[in-house]
Amino acid sequence: MAVSWRSWLANEGVKHLCLFIWLSMNVLLFWKTFLLYNQGPEYHYLHQMLGLGLCLSRASASVLNLNCSLILLPMCRTLLAYLRGSQKVPSRRTRRLLDKSRTFHITCGVTICIFSGVHVAAHLVNALNFSVNYSEDFVELNAARYRDEDPRKLLFTTVPGLTGVCMVVVLFLMITASTYAIRVSNYDIFWYTHNLFFVFYMLLTLHVSGDDWKPYKLRRLYFIWVCRDIQSFRWFADLLCMLHNKFWQENRPDYVNIQLYLSQTDGIQKIIGEKYHALNSRLFIGRPRWKLLFDEIAKYNRGKTVGVFCCGPNSLSKTLHKLSNQNNSYGTRFEYNKESFS
Repeated sequence: MAVSWRSWLANEGVKHLCLFIWLSMNVLLFWKTFLLYNQGPEYHYLHQMLGLGLCLSRASASVLNLNCSLILLPMCRTLLAYLRGSQKVPSRRTRRLLDKSRTFHITCGVTICIFSGVHVAAHLVNALNFSVNYSEDFVELNAARYRDEDPRKLLFTTVPGLTGVCMVVVLFLMITASTYAIRVSNYDIFWYTHNLFFVFYMLLTLHVSGDDWKPYKLRRLYFIWVCRDIQSFRWFADLLCMLHNKFWQENRPDYVNIQLYLSQTDGIQKIIGEKYHALNSRLFIGRPRWKLLFDEIAKYNRGKTVGVFCCGPNSLSKTLHKLSNQNNSYGTRFEYNKESFS
């Protein structure tokens, strides 16, 4: 039976158009970034040192950044419900497209997996080339400190390397727990493992801000964590201590402002010790005085835009959202973003 093009366009046209636009964005972004690092005069000496690995690592990173920014949108149920029920989307074809949101989420996830493999492989080659092709003429370009330095040190003693390894582990857990067999046999494993996306994005922020190849970097990162008990801090304490020590050694002690708040005092003595010495002075009892914190951040970022990311209960979200919308005497603008595990 012949296919009716009018029926096909009605049922599949919009979906395939959106897929084509998304695919074109990925291809264009990959190719444009690849050419930039392959032919750009500002990256000539770095390209001489790293070769194809530089181009592939940066091009794949561009695709990863795009899809990491898109993958959460199809799962924003409140937004989808609003669009379906409002007159903002008058076309029935477009509304039906919203029902394909899960498929788009999976497509972005598969793309992230594929290009993560390319990105990791390219950086493994880069780590080796940094060591083998070390040149004293371009010390600032070298991630290695001397010729033939063990490439594994670049992976496990640098912020981009360590956060990258952690992101691969988190991504692997999320991928394996997303398989059909696990979702059917134990949905809770899939659900709780998928909620590691918050950890993934936090690591991604640190990974990007610690990458010396990017022309734009974060001026300062304020990391404020509120927990009820001391054990909740331990799983992330080692990485926080490592970041603190790294920035102190680089004479950038204020690059990351860490503040830990403990709402309950039971077991407070357990974190005291040499291993977590860097965090002891940043551990406070009680809850943050959010108004003072916002005023302090606004004062040190006069006339700038500051991103606020909240993951927590609705009461906290409402407080931070309200403070983000308030005027301040420093001309600082706060952009509020919210995600939650629930």
